[in-house]
Amino acid sequence: MNTIAGTTYRFSGHQTFALRIAWIPKAIREISLGRDPLTNFDEGIVLLGLGKNMVEALRCWIETFQIAIRENDGWEMSEVGDLVFNPNSGLDPYLEDHSSNWLLHWLISTNSKSPFFAWECLFNRWPTSEFSASTVVDAFRKESDRYPKPASPVTLKQHWEVFLHSYRPPKSNKGEDHLDSALSVLGLIQEAGERQNIEGKWEILYAFDNGPKTAIPQQLFSYFIHSWWNVTFPEEQTVMLRDLVAGSQSPGRILRMTESEILHRVADLVRFQPTVFQTTESANLRQLRRLRRTNGHEDLRAAYEKPRFL
Repeated sequence: MNTIAGTTYRFSGHQTFALRIAWIPKAIREISLGRDPLTNFDEGIVLLGLGKNMVEALRCWIETFQIAIRENDGWEMSEVGDLVFNPNSGLDPYLEDHSSNWLLHWLISTNSKSPFFAWECLFNRWPTSEFSASTVVDAFRKESDRYPKPASPVTLKQHWEVFLHSYRPPKSNKGEDHLDSALSVLGLIQEAGERQNIEGKWEILYAFDNGPKTAIPQQLFSYFIHSWWNVTFPEEQTVMLRDLVAGSQSPGRILRMTESEILHRVADLVRFQPTVFQTTESANLRQLRRLRRTNGHEDLRAAYEKPRFL
């Protein structure tokens, strides 16, 4: 882990394993029973049926996806983790609803306590829609070199590979790759041909999918707005719509939504939630006004129970 400007970025801890879909229910079940398989690795091997490195990886992912929190006397579910993944009362304890995939993407991409740098770099900072392994790893290196103990080239490469494996769809429906990441079904990253790097070697070119995110219910989009607003502008009643589109860790950036889709969705929210949202325009600056502050959990629940799609 490395610290700069008050933020701690991680390049390792995942033990080169992407989070697998089946791991979350296993871990949450044990946590809900008051057990601690993520700290006591020997117990975790038995209770979770995973190898030691996988248990270590699962602990890392549970924290990074903000599903549960390690306290002095054990693990506790986060508010969102409990609301959605609680095995007894959760909205989607087995990750069967597509909204959970988008929620997990949001939670890891906006983690400010101990974030992985790959998510910060690619979803919040990357200036173009295309990238390759060499350009990304070089960006990792430049960031890492700013710290007292830079990560090794092997660690940076592995960090990139785990990130890519988390989002790239499996090449077939066979084998363990098909059971891997809950994020790969989002289709956010796609292969876009090949190009030569600075060494003259051909490598795969990747691109973000900036197309319409029709699978995201409006209530879930509303939750994302509240989540972002409460962290970025906690004391403000109004925000610029351009910040919602392109501001730091905004829905536009994290979800890879175009300005037109953001504006279309906001206009719809204003119509359906007039006691919560209003739009205003001053000096040709369009703003979104929030009439009351909320954690958005009511919207999050509605996204599962009564989803409304555009």
